[in-house]
Amino acid sequence: MNGEDMFSKVTIRDGHDNFFTPVRLLFALMVLVGHSFVVTLGDSSLEPKIFFSFTASYLAVNLFFIASGFLVTKSMLYREDLVEYGSARSLRIYPALIAHVLFVMFIIGPFVTNLPLREFFTNPEFWTQPFQVLSFYETHMEMPGIFATNSEQIGSGALWTLRYEVLAYIATAIAFALGLLKHKWLLVMQFVIFVIAWPIAHLTGIYDQIPATLQSILRFGLAYGLGAAIYALQDKLSFHMIGIFILGLITGLFNGTVFFEVAVTLWLAYIVFWMAYVKIPALNGLKKLSDTSYGIYIYHWVILQTIFYFIPGLNAWQLMALTLPVTMALAFGSWHIIEKPMLKKKISLTRVIKSRLGKNPEDVAAPAE
Repeated sequence: MNGEDMFSKVTIRDGHDNFFTPVRLLFALMVLVGHSFVVTLGDSSLEPKIFFSFTASYLAVNLFFIASGFLVTKSMLYREDLVEYGSARSLRIYPALIAHVLFVMFIIGPFVTNLPLREFFTNPEFWTQPFQVLSFYETHMEMPGIFATNSEQIGSGALWTLRYEVLAYIATAIAFALGLLKHKWLLVMQFVIFVIAWPIAHLTGIYDQIPATLQSILRFGLAYGLGAAIYALQDKLSFHMIGIFILGLITGLFNGTVFFEVAVTLWLAYIVFWMAYVKIPALNGLKKLSDTSYGIYIYHWVILQTIFYFIPGLNAWQLMALTLPVTMALAFGSWHIIEKPMLKKKISLTRVIKSRLGKNPEDVAAPAE
């Protein structure tokens, strides 16, 4: 490892020369670690805090949204085509999610329900799962009789954030269609709006009165908007390893104030982009890792629940150790069997859709990250 590279200035570069794949893998593993405590302790409020009041899973999801805001904005502006963009985003989310839903329903469900199989498979709650999850109306997969002895009787406790990821994709598409992504200052405003809205909502007491959905939109909009703003300002930004520690100390000073979430989000973004673009030649092999972060994210909860259902005496670390290899295997299979092959079809899907819309099907850009 070259220490000189680690301490030198880090800037954002074009192309695929970055560590986003291993960084997102790390984020997914942070969620798995946090949820191991949730499942074993039986209460999400008991998940250990790693930075003041923030848990590993909370921070990891925010980190995902920051990276997503940057990469999705980059994708939209590279393609400059709503059909291409929509095809790429749909193929990134849905094929693996469909496989996951079927896996939980037909592979896991029959073994973890306390109902007779005939009753389990004929219950309307079972057959509505694909419609509920894939529409993001209800993503917990509360199937009849499952995980009766666990603290939570749900098959997919982490999928709820995908609703906001998809909403962010849609918002980016709408902003592009309205011409709101043409200027850098408009991209930056995506972040500024939430920077203003977050403290106002808390200072006025509105935050506690609005539905949980709107609370989550404020939280994830702040992170996603910051990613988009960083894309707009990338030529003017640089990151230093020492800056991570300095900004972390400054962030801590805001603890207990309405600006703490904003400060933490800024600090997390600094960490994300330093990690993604730092030059460490000894670690370049990590750039070739399979992109298993999505698979880990969507599969880890049901594996945690299943193992704990059959071995209820496990502590969080034991459950984590048993869950990790199974989840990694499923995520690896998801990437190589479903996600990667489907992503290769985004150009052909775009051409089919354009043909149906009466547009030129050959007018498709080359694949982007």
